[in-house]
Amino acid sequence: MPQWTVDHKIKAAFFDADGTLLSFSTHKVPESALLALSGLKRAGIKCFLATGRAPYTVEEIPLDSLEAFILFNGQFILNRDRILYQETLDKDDLATIVGQVEAGLYNCMFMSDKRMFVSGHDPLVEAIEHKVGLYYPEDDIHKALQEDIYQLNVFLEPGKTDIVRNACSHIKMTRWTSEFVDVFPKDGGKDRAVRKVLDMYGIAPEEAVAFGDGGNDLGMFGVCGTTVAMGNANDEVKEQADFVTDDVDHDGILNACVRLGLLAQ
Repeated sequence: MPQWTVDHKIKAAFFDADGTLLSFSTHKVPESALLALSGLKRAGIKCFLATGRAPYTVEEIPLDSLEAFILFNGQFILNRDRILYQETLDKDDLATIVGQVEAGLYNCMFMSDKRMFVSGHDPLVEAIEHKVGLYYPEDDIHKALQEDIYQLNVFLEPGKTDIVRNACSHIKMTRWTSEFVDVFPKDGGKDRAVRKVLDMYGIAPEEAVAFGDGGNDLGMFGVCGTTVAMGNANDEVKEQADFVTDDVDHDGILNACVRLGLLAQ
């Protein structure tokens, strides 16, 4: 297997979940990726999860091999002992989005640290449920105004999200799938979270590698010294990555770790 050359010793690895660690076809972490994570841990490389998922939707991920967890695209960071960082959405922006949902402009998923619920089901919501293997419960959207909400999934297709962006003042949006766009605080994102984690663990950015497949991974690609796109990644992710590995269902994580010299072949 041909080797990839990197300029610095890698001490940390950041992994996206869906489409990177988690297969869209099985909704599980492939055995080869499990082997890679355990091998990296034995080699002294700290592994971190960096996902848009909530803490209660990562049951299929091998948490024992991971040092800490970046959730909600960076708005919630914790390890096994405590919460390291958290930030919620601006209440005025949240009220604006609740109003747009109430007006029937789109459906939305609301995510707190304890639960998530969707305003309703339509073809976009049902498509993403099928893709990630989850079912989203419905609830009264006004309850979101009484909760701390870390992230939203706004179910609008590409090119239709200005209705949200133009109405809110303190949000950022990223997209990894055509069914919805992630909405979170404007200074948030995986890039800021990865920087915070690296600082906490005393690891330089050039000593980190990031693995991802979607647009919401590009932020952490801009922070880490080495970046790897999955074979199933979006074209823009592949273009910005240092290396492109095989897809998630064909040993992409393990093969990349071998090519990088992090694990023996």
